[in-house]
Amino acid sequence: MMMKHCLVTGAAGFLGRNIVNALLKRGVRVRALVRNTPLCLEHENLECFKGDVTDFSGMTAACRGIDTVFHAAAAIALLGGSSATRAYSDPVWKINVGGTEHLLSASREQGVRRFVYTSSVDVCFDGKPNVEMNQHTPYARKPKSVYAQTKIAAEKLVLAANGEQGLHTCAIRADGIYGPEENVLLDTVVKQVARGMFTVIVGSGKTLQDNSYIDNLVHGELLAADHLGPEGSASGKTYFINDYEPQNMFSFFRPIIEDLGIPFPKRHIPRALIAPIVSLFEHLHFRFGLKAPLIGPHALDKITVSHYGSIEDAKRDLGYAPVKTVEQALTECLPYCREEFAALEKRRSKTQVSDR
Repeated sequence: MMMKHCLVTGAAGFLGRNIVNALLKRGVRVRALVRNTPLCLEHENLECFKGDVTDFSGMTAACRGIDTVFHAAAAIALLGGSSATRAYSDPVWKINVGGTEHLLSASREQGVRRFVYTSSVDVCFDGKPNVEMNQHTPYARKPKSVYAQTKIAAEKLVLAANGEQGLHTCAIRADGIYGPEENVLLDTVVKQVARGMFTVIVGSGKTLQDNSYIDNLVHGELLAADHLGPEGSASGKTYFINDYEPQNMFSFFRPIIEDLGIPFPKRHIPRALIAPIVSLFEHLHFRFGLKAPLIGPHALDKITVSHYGSIEDAKRDLGYAPVKTVEQALTECLPYCREEFAALEKRRSKTQVSDR
């Protein structure tokens, strides 16, 4: 059965709005769920629906008449550990887990047939080397971020719901989503470069990670939906969707840094040296209210420990292959990075002038 009317949560976000655009190009009717940020897009097949995933009655209304849900909304909380406070973690659990539970219940109640959940590679990563992860890789036993904890819990709910009341579900595990528009991964790097902070390589510079270019990820999401159903090959399964060109994160950023006219750093800071400091600052932040650290233990692991998922399951079940190579993807991203860098430099120049 083809998709005819889809709900996309987190539709104003980077991934959500790109899923919306891809569905509209297919000629599918789309109900875009937004909370506070408006979706600056108009189309005859597009309906913007204001709501919050934590509101069950609102999600019931959002799912009415829908055959497919793409659940891309999530709260990001990369700190964690035993010192994390309830004030920090509870809102994230409410959105990421409670919101997913509401959407699943509303989907069953309203007769939704397909449910594609955007999960994360982090559900299988707890700071130890873990490469070529697949559907059979166990969940992380000691996740270091609230984000990873909630993604594990929500993904379990999604997979357990497969087959209930005609609903067929799957989870897409992405990592480092990037593209030629506003996104956390590239925006963070450009800001660091503009502030003169990108001067050293953290770790050995030899560990391997992978990322998910937006075109590749959206392609995988739609393929997963196409393969959901009573006899669907994706039903009840998880898929790592990425570029499948593992490389060191700093090497990945190198073309961007050099394109901005900044020398690529040569000095290294050993992971063993910085890890205790990072853990201490996270603890002090939660315990005594100190300013949140720029990087926590989870984020440090992400850039200094090899981890990435295999796309073999997705190739077999979905026919997935990246539609863009990393080289093609970064070529498309460079103009955006230049514009952001120039804007930051202009802003900094104005601030310096006003301070004189």
